Amino acid sequence: MTHILITGGAGGLGREVTPRLQTAGHTVRVMSRRSRPATLAPGLEWAQADIETGAGLAEATSSVEVIIHCASSPLRHTKEVDVDGSRRLLEAARAAGVKRLVYVSIVGIDRLPAYPYYRHKLAAEAVVRAGGVPYSILRATQFHTLLDRLLQATAKFPLALTFTDFKFQVIDTGEVAARLCALAEAPPAGLLPDMGGPEVLTLGEMARVWFAAQGKPARLMRLPLPGKIAHGFRQGHNTCPDHRDGTITWGEWVKRTYGRNGR
Repeated sequence: MTHILITGGAGGLGREVTPRLQTAGHTVRVMSRRSRPATLAPGLEWAQADIETGAGLAEATSSVEVIIHCASSPLRHTKEVDVDGSRRLLEAARAAGVKRLVYVSIVGIDRLPAYPYYRHKLAAEAVVRAGGVPYSILRATQFHTLLDRLLQATAKFPLALTFTDFKFQVIDTGEVAARLCALAEAPPAGLLPDMGGPEVLTLGEMARVWFAAQGKPARLMRLPLPGKIAHGFRQGHNTCPDHRDGTITWGEWVKRTYGRNGR
């Protein structure tokens, strides 16, 4: 049995990792900026800490053997959280004698450095490599839930303006969580092969499946977007077709989520 800390443990990926680790018999400590919830699963530890400021990190990392680092902030204060925050976490981990760290990153960040979030994730990887704690880095493609949120936003308008030719290889959050749990139990392995979903689709193809599953017409209009970032997504630089590790397709996920016809 291993004592494991999950940063970003209250987020979507962290909530998938936690029960899997508990089922495997590990002692799990969830780290979050939020205060301890009134109801907490039996046997689960809670550490309130802020990776952006460093507050509470020493207490959060105390006595743990492994860290699964899921904390990230794609929309605001990304450098402060993902880069500087990871550096603070590694400093605390070294001081606490943590044996290894598992970091979840994103496929294609080295091929799409013009995208600020990806540039910061790449810098965070460098922090992990230089952090003085043995590590494994897993790059995964986008989650089903991310594309679902994107389509929810576009569906509010009579005509959905989308980047219909952007390519994605979405993967189930639970499948990535299961891989992270396995890595937490394994020796450090450095930068691992990419992990991607079972198929590469354009956003237009995904949108039609998504709208059909809800019995809605897919009124789509391609929104042309120039520049290096858009070119990279059109070329699929965020995908890894040679690593179709996931098994749950977009259509299956949509059907499970919305209860109608998937792809």
